[in-house]
Amino acid sequence: MFALIDCNNFYAACERLFEPRLEGVPVGVLSNNDGCVIARSEEFKALDIPMGIPTHKIEPHLRRRIVLKSSNYTLYGDLSARVQQVLAQQVPTLEPYSIDECFLDLRGMREDWHALGATLVRSVQRRVGLPVSIGIAPTRTLAKLANRQAKTQPTRPQVCVWRSADAPDLTAHLNRLSPRDVWGVGERLNARLAGMGIVTAAALRETPDSVLRRRFSVVLARTAAELNGQACLAMGDLETPRRSILCSRSFGQPLRDRASLAGALRHHCQRAGEKLRRDAMQASAIGVYMRTNPHHAGSFHQACEWAALPFPSADTQQLNRAAQHLLARLWQPAAYQKLGVMLTELTPRRQSQTTLFDGAEPARQEALMHAWDAIRARYGRQALTLGPQPADAPWQMNSAYRSACYTTRWDELPRARAR
Repeated sequence: MFALIDCNNFYAACERLFEPRLEGVPVGVLSNNDGCVIARSEEFKALDIPMGIPTHKIEPHLRRRIVLKSSNYTLYGDLSARVQQVLAQQVPTLEPYSIDECFLDLRGMREDWHALGATLVRSVQRRVGLPVSIGIAPTRTLAKLANRQAKTQPTRPQVCVWRSADAPDLTAHLNRLSPRDVWGVGERLNARLAGMGIVTAAALRETPDSVLRRRFSVVLARTAAELNGQACLAMGDLETPRRSILCSRSFGQPLRDRASLAGALRHHCQRAGEKLRRDAMQASAIGVYMRTNPHHAGSFHQACEWAALPFPSADTQQLNRAAQHLLARLWQPAAYQKLGVMLTELTPRRQSQTTLFDGAEPARQEALMHAWDAIRARYGRQALTLGPQPADAPWQMNSAYRSACYTTRWDELPRARAR
């Protein structure tokens, strides 16, 4: 058996954890630079304010009824780790799937599944303080569907268990469900399935394996097998290998001087390098793009240029040197609103082969980057930066409504007052 645990309205729940006054209040969480809504509480959804709406387009009469918070990924990441820590102590295997979801491999356990699910939900609620729901089923695909079904339950703990793929309520559910609501089936695939008359998840699982393999892919055939209760999908089967990395940001105010742009570019290179090393990848080419605001009066300017790296690299310093060289070639006097760095031609580091003439990343640099990542992970991202990156720099992200980093910064610990 497998389980999927999902934190309910995760970002909004994290904000409420340290601000109880927000309970029952419509809470929306904003994207970087407070640009648009990226997460909503149930009360916020009830107001029919859509996901992704730009902040300035929210009607004034609605603005008076809601609370907006800047995204605080430091807080969310730490609370996600705490949820996983609580769960890992009670099950054989935990597989993180996203910041607010994780699969639990329950094979080998002999339990009352409903009781186990309720225990896990209550443990997270009691020890971390976040509401979660859980779906338990014979496969990961069915567990994900069961979790969605659990969220519809009006009472807590929200637990849905399908002991077998033949359960009558599961069959009835699949007869009503579109294939696009199945894990791993997107809009394009759903359209192709509809063209063959496969318009429900029940029809998908009844389609012969040979047809799915011949007309689509082995992964879709495995998805159908999972709907039939045959566990055959591993965690990585539905993941698409990363082909590129983009780190960019719109500025809160236009940047005119090259020094400020260079500081923003160093910041982006730091993030890009960390993503590369986290995924055990390396890049062979780097690009930099920049543009002015297309909605402002005056001439619009945008530019982009690419360069090949001397050898495949995940070294932040190497990436920054190449990016700064591109910036020097691109820059011209203007008021820039956005700047980004792109990495492509990604390959796994373990498959790296050195050549006689092109060279390779020295082992000493790899050790340096390992130490770099360890220091920033332990002491925070501001503990070690590529050149000066002051918090009040004009290119830094706008976070007018950011909550404190309650669990990771000594100077932002929550305060309790007794009278």
